[in-house]
Amino acid sequence: MSSTRKPKRKTLTIDRAVADTIKEIATKHGTSITSYLKSLVEAVKELEDMGFYAPTAIRNYKNIALLLRLGMVAIPIELLNYVNCDKDAAMSSGMRIGRALKELRIDVAKVVELLGIQYKAVIPTENSLIVVGGGKSGDILAGIVMGMALGGGLEVSVEGGVITIKIERKSVS
Repeated sequence: MSSTRKPKRKTLTIDRAVADTIKEIATKHGTSITSYLKSLVEAVKELEDMGFYAPTAIRNYKNIALLLRLGMVAIPIELLNYVNCDKDAAMSSGMRIGRALKELRIDVAKVVELLGIQYKAVIPTENSLIVVGGGKSGDILAGIVMGMALGGGLEVSVEGGVITIKIERKSVS
């Protein structure tokens, strides 16, 4: 007798069109249907645990993604009070948000990377994010990202004028 147990399986009936769509998406991402569905259900559970109805949250993100393509970005509302906001004010605001994310046990590195990429304020590498800025708005967005990283407890280093945020990549199953 083996001490390892096979997971219990449950048959789920879905329309052929839905099954074909899931297979197409999983193949596009180089994964199996089972692995893709497992990852999808885990993500849905995370949203539901936070009090969101997952289908609505996904559709809302789709709208946000479209706005991002039009050059819109999410910024802390408190910065709207400052016509002449600077990088230091942005960093201070980011630090507050980073501390809150950490307190809520949210993966700060993932949020920093997501916003950094959306802001076009970071260049991702294998295990770090290189912070870039350009002009006043670029510096403010970079400041928010750096502040979030610092407030969230991530390692931020400056060498030769290059700012790097160290992140750990977790393997996706």
